[in-house]
Amino acid sequence: MTLSKRPHLSDCGFTLGFTLLEVIFALLISGMFLITSLRFFTEQWHGHAALNDRLEAHYSVLTAGKTLADAIRSAKTAEWVQDSGVLKVLPWPDEANPAPTVDYYSVNDLDYDGIKDLYWRHLGIAQPVASYVSSWKCVEVEPGLWEISLQANVEGQLAAWKSVIRQRVSTAESGTL
Repeated sequence: MTLSKRPHLSDCGFTLGFTLLEVIFALLISGMFLITSLRFFTEQWHGHAALNDRLEAHYSVLTAGKTLADAIRSAKTAEWVQDSGVLKVLPWPDEANPAPTVDYYSVNDLDYDGIKDLYWRHLGIAQPVASYVSSWKCVEVEPGLWEISLQANVEGQLAAWKSVIRQRVSTAESGTL
């Protein structure tokens, strides 16, 4: 009993599969493409992270600056304590707050996460205003005119904010209507 032998495709001039050299060359080209793509995506990711940190720093100083500017602008009295870095603000009495108390603004790490935050202490309770505030200063340039300087640092991305604010004068104090 003999088996009939079918002709193989290689006998007809056709080759099956790839040679080892073709496979290595295809893998080399694919590897170069993947390495280039990975490098591109990694650089994009690092750029996105740096931009995100920069925007976070800018948002932090802007939020803190606007909050402090509003507090000083509407304050009956404001006092900067240089030694402790605390701003004491006494707001004007109004319908919502007929007997105001002194509010304190300071930069601390009260939540112990390693990030300094600007805190507003009202009635003994500290509320965070903005994170990543690395330094700040309030200076009364002349009576009623304040200069506020803030700086934030988020993973090496620095942002600064500076403004000059004038306290409002109460109509009862100035004698006008």
